[in-house]
Amino acid sequence: MRILVVDDAENVRYSLRTSLEDAGYEVDEANDGDEALAKLGSAAFDLVIADVWMPRLNGIDLLQEMRGTSPATSVFVITGGAARIPIESTAAMARTWGADQVFYKPFDNEDLIAAIRQRGLG
Repeated sequence: MRILVVDDAENVRYSLRTSLEDAGYEVDEANDGDEALAKLGSAAFDLVIADVWMPRLNGIDLLQEMRGTSPATSVFVITGGAARIPIESTAAMARTWGADQVFYKPFDNEDLIAAIRQRGLG
């Protein structure tokens, strides 16, 4: 199973990549939504794990694009909220646009892996 981790924070990408690879998944990374779309255009992924708040193309816009171009790809959204937007509103936006699951930062990587397995993704 191939997973694309999309987050502008290098430490988050590293933490997720390490945990997911240790669980047996093949992992690639993108710094933002634009880079993720480029990777999605050239390779197939079973799951995208994307942060919401990123420069250039944010996670909600990425999710909207993906639902048009890759509707079968599962998407887990991760968010820590934003300055003037309640975290619950961010999660609701993600669900409205088709996020399969939303995780609030900080979260336990083992919970994320359990959710992947529970959905039959690996």
